[in-house]
Amino acid sequence: MLALLYVVLPYGQLASIVYVLTSVIAALSVGFAAYSHRQLIQPLAWKLIASALFLAAIGHGIWYWLDLLGLSPFPSAADIFYLAVYPLFMGALYVLGRRKGHSDGALSDALIVGTSAAVLGWILLIVPYQNNPELSTSQLLISAAYPVADLILLPFILYLVFLQRERILANSFLLVGMLSYLAADLLYAHGNLVGWYAPGGFTDSLWLLSYALFVAAAHHPSASVGTRTRTPNSELSQRRIVILGIATILVPTVILFHEGTNTEAVKVAAFASILLFLLMMHRMAGLLTETQRQAEAVERLSKLDPLTGAANRRELDNELAREMARSERHDAPLSLAFLDLDHFKAFNDTHGHSAGDALLQEVVTAWQEEMRSADLLARFGGEEFVAIFPDTNRGQGRKVLERMLELVPYGQTSSAGLVSRQPGDTADTMMHRADQALYRAKDRGRNQVVCS
Repeated sequence: MLALLYVVLPYGQLASIVYVLTSVIAALSVGFAAYSHRQLIQPLAWKLIASALFLAAIGHGIWYWLDLLGLSPFPSAADIFYLAVYPLFMGALYVLGRRKGHSDGALSDALIVGTSAAVLGWILLIVPYQNNPELSTSQLLISAAYPVADLILLPFILYLVFLQRERILANSFLLVGMLSYLAADLLYAHGNLVGWYAPGGFTDSLWLLSYALFVAAAHHPSASVGTRTRTPNSELSQRRIVILGIATILVPTVILFHEGTNTEAVKVAAFASILLFLLMMHRMAGLLTETQRQAEAVERLSKLDPLTGAANRRELDNELAREMARSERHDAPLSLAFLDLDHFKAFNDTHGHSAGDALLQEVVTAWQEEMRSADLLARFGGEEFVAIFPDTNRGQGRKVLERMLELVPYGQTSSAGLVSRQPGDTADTMMHRADQALYRAKDRGRNQVVCS
């Protein structure tokens, strides 16, 4: 309401008071949301935004006070507070986009687009006025500081945009508010350089619009929800590919149109082209690393039982074939054992299937810690497991199995049947003899090792 009132009021003392009051109320409103007991996602980010709005309100107060006194408000002390807003905005956006774990490709993509935008902004907003004799050094520096700060802020905005797969209304309000703030700053800097800016116009209304959007974002219920799905590092949507493509060709296009007419612009664009190439290489390297990591994870999962983490039947067959061939080639001992948890069905019926799953998981963990890295433990089915012991004779294998049986948790027991490779053995004959030995262990009272 106050923002609309400012737009319709003629510029003067009342309009200035309304503008500063609107800024202060926006800062207080966001601060209240950040410091209240609402469960905001990343409350630190909203506290930083509230602090930034307070600094902006102070800047507005100084600017209007100087302007109404007939003094030049640009450049002035107000610019110190205005420029101090940017680091706080950057920190807030970084905190909102921050995630634990490996770095995200969204940051590389944001830097690519931000670099291209920085070149365009430099050429359009700064280079044309570098040698303007009507501008003082302070005016030029302060005027350049705003677009430079905006262009540094832009990758942080894009980072949050690229990072999120699902739309959250609070974040959308925040991002549109940031873009509105950037647009107001760029128009303000350009207007001061050219001389068309006047308070009370369209540019000031963009700042007020950004404040209203910040308040809406902080108080929207989705600010307490947070994103449930994020764009993974390995994903490049078609829309993002188009954005990155445009950003990449923008700089060479600038070189093409400024070649021979503006040496400074060509130098800036050429330097940015090199930087963009390096960023694209970094992004592609990140995608390759992520793809390799996922391939390795899939390879590992294809060999493991999903419940217990022991090897699965396919890995058991492959490993047993390798160890049989190696044992025969080097005439090395090889032992194999079947292990079965005693009375597992009764345990399941008494304690429930979740307790049965926990028993299987814990017994596998305990057994694998007892076994060597060269040994293999595989889940054969249900509560039945197969252990392969390379370079291990029957006596050595029996000692290992006896220690393993002592490690069964929850007061349960296990039985085992052990065999060693004999001349002429195949994988099937070893498995059959071990299975028969296991049955004899069951028949003899369980909780023991029987050797074939």
